[in-house]
Amino acid sequence: MRQIAFVILIAIHFSAQCIVTKFEDVEEALKCPQIILDNLHVPAGLTLKLNLTDKAEVVFRGNISFGFKHWDGPLVTINGTGIIVRGESNSVLDGLGQSYWDGQGGWSNSKPQFFTIQAFGGSIFRDIRIINTPKDVVQITNSDRVEFANWFIDDSLGDPGIAPKGQEGHNTDAFDVWNSTNVVIRDSVVYNQDDCVALRCGSNISVSNLYCHGSHGLSISVGFSNDSVALNTIRNVSFSNSILDGGRNGIHIKTHIDGGFGNITGVIYSNITIKDIQYNGILIEQNYKNSPPKNATFEAQEPRNNVPIRDLILVDVTGSVTKNAIPIEIVCADEGCFGWRWFGVKVEGGKNNNCNFEPHGFIC
Repeated sequence: MRQIAFVILIAIHFSAQCIVTKFEDVEEALKCPQIILDNLHVPAGLTLKLNLTDKAEVVFRGNISFGFKHWDGPLVTINGTGIIVRGESNSVLDGLGQSYWDGQGGWSNSKPQFFTIQAFGGSIFRDIRIINTPKDVVQITNSDRVEFANWFIDDSLGDPGIAPKGQEGHNTDAFDVWNSTNVVIRDSVVYNQDDCVALRCGSNISVSNLYCHGSHGLSISVGFSNDSVALNTIRNVSFSNSILDGGRNGIHIKTHIDGGFGNITGVIYSNITIKDIQYNGILIEQNYKNSPPKNATFEAQEPRNNVPIRDLILVDVTGSVTKNAIPIEIVCADEGCFGWRWFGVKVEGGKNNNCNFEPHGFIC
């Protein structure tokens, strides 16, 4: 009889939801098909590791908090196939960004990345609210068939003019995509101080219906690898129906002059509105070199064609920049840019455009 009762107890355990309120109980709960993280606190210097069973569901409830420590993180890792990760309407994940921010991002004291995600098989991450991220928010790596919907990322307390001088957020990228395919990012709001979306390598990526405030734009950044063409290649990408408001850049495509060879092919931006952009409304540069935010020379670099940009389409990209900004700037290397087609592109205000290459359908 005791053995029968034990078997029944185990069956109930694995068929029901598991509500977790203490960090030390997380590992055991990973066996459950539904895991509710209820007002969970993650101790400083530790990662909330969610290595999920197939088709499992994780629900964030209440305030999910993290202890303060200078380290690289990440604060949360999630791995799984066919999984659902979502937040309840009252939930928030708080990264204590104000304790880390120093205006230098990854160029000074270690700051933890928030999420590292590797997911497959139609996995969905939705209804997530995050505030005060120490550094970059979501690293999507080596994933396939994954969707991110209805995220609200708020690092506005790190904005210049709101944060005390020298305590601003930096390198707070919202969505970074690395070596992933069939990725959808949609219907989300981002307040931050770096790229709203940054695509590094991968294919078949759709980004739509985003509102990005204070960001460095809807970006493609290629050339991080010195020896892998695959890791320096991005193709079949769509950005659509989005607003860039008050940030450094609107649309930004950059290839790294100090990286290896690669390709950018088949990228389209459509129905993009940019408002009050401070540096460049549209910036496409084949002479990018990463530099710290302060004490950098920012001397112009000679463009390089190590990562050609082919078949770049812009349709109905409109808006404005501030008086000292450049509406549209294109810096192509010799034999670096091919088959561009732009229609309905009009960015007003600021200084004159600056282009050494003109796409079909557009006069710089």
